[in-house]
Amino acid sequence: MEYQRDIKNRRKKRIQSLLEDQTEAGSAPALFTPPDNTIPFREWGAGPRKEFTASTEPDPEVMWKKQRSSWEDDGGEGPRFGSGFMRRTIASLLVFGAVWGIFAVSEPWAVKSQYFITGALSNDMDFAAVQVWYEEHFNGAPSFIPIFGDKEVPAEKVTAIHELSAPLEGSIVRPFAASLKGVEIMPADDSSSSVTVESVDTGRVLSVSKEAQGGIRITVRHTGNITAEYGHLSGTRLAVDDWVQSGDTVGWIQGTEDAQIPLLFFAIMKDKSYIDPAEVVSFD
Repeated sequence: MEYQRDIKNRRKKRIQSLLEDQTEAGSAPALFTPPDNTIPFREWGAGPRKEFTASTEPDPEVMWKKQRSSWEDDGGEGPRFGSGFMRRTIASLLVFGAVWGIFAVSEPWAVKSQYFITGALSNDMDFAAVQVWYEEHFNGAPSFIPIFGDKEVPAEKVTAIHELSAPLEGSIVRPFAASLKGVEIMPADDSSSSVTVESVDTGRVLSVSKEAQGGIRITVRHTGNITAEYGHLSGTRLAVDDWVQSGDTVGWIQGTEDAQIPLLFFAIMKDKSYIDPAEVVSFD
């Protein structure tokens, strides 16, 4: 017990001696010195008030009207109807001139473009294929489009060539299997009279040549990548690069003096291969 009191007394003496030493050495440096320009406390609302004005966003309509008036004053081009109409007119004239130039030349590249343009303007759009695609991807054709027809009738995709008109009224006497190139057709009219041969579709005359037997053969490039040959003709008024429409006269055939029955040779080539004309032409 006396030992603990002795320890406490020594601690007090030590603390007292440290305090005395600090007093002799001088006062301790201040930890924080307040600034000289101290702002005194001022109650709320005292003193002059500062007015603040909020910047408002400009009205878009007002700004547009100002810009429009500046266009008119400076003589600049604004959004006017006349300039847009002029640009469309110039673009239409350029397209028309390009199409006219394509049909005015006979180069191979121009011929392909002529077939494409003629086919696009002559053939109807295949809405059956569009309806099949729509049913496959959207589970049924839309009822609000009348061109698709009745929804109860199932759509069938057509991949064959569109049906062509017959070059003349008659019957096939030599089928396609005999030569694998074409058929020979006997006219239904009297063999002694002249029979007109008509074009099966719109097309351009590629060649007019003489056959070994003495007849005339005309080759016409039709739409849909189809080439037709009209052979054994007795005469024609067509020349190379002439254009014919469906039903136009290609030539004519007539009987000979020995009362031989005239026959028309007719062949169709699709994608550089001969096909049976009876598959795409309805003969009586």
